[in-house]
Amino acid sequence: MYDDAKYGLATIPDQEFEKYSMICDRKSFRYTVYAKVPFVDDSHGRFYSEGEALHSASNLNYPKISVPYYKVEYSFNLWGSTYMHTFDVLFNPNIVIEKKELSARMKGSIEMKRKRTSTLVHVLKFDPPDEKILSLNLPNKVIVFDVKKMTRVFDI
Repeated sequence: MYDDAKYGLATIPDQEFEKYSMICDRKSFRYTVYAKVPFVDDSHGRFYSEGEALHSASNLNYPKISVPYYKVEYSFNLWGSTYMHTFDVLFNPNIVIEKKELSARMKGSIEMKRKRTSTLVHVLKFDPPDEKILSLNLPNKVIVFDVKKMTRVFDI
């Protein structure tokens, strides 16, 4: 599992960003992402208040929140040559409303420090991707034509 800020909320495609639309908002791809509601990022142990910038469009390399992912690498041999295929699979967001006890580190704003420690809040959790997505289905038999060698044969 990787969580190196490679995938932030401002840089993921719109169809993927729709999964986060309950807790955050952005104008379009590569725009600053803001929190719609207060929520807790359970994976990173952080609390975000309403209106807080989660991923800045001007500083895409250092988001406050990032999406964890698996890096999947396949290597296979065909007639003595090794081929590599690499792709990333993002974790799925799971947004629920839970009663959470906010630690002193999580309570950033003054009004949150005055409230009781246990509150009902949106919680962002990341579920691992489905096993089917991680697999690479290759055909049982592969026929490879080397066009350069065939051209040489026909020229003789």
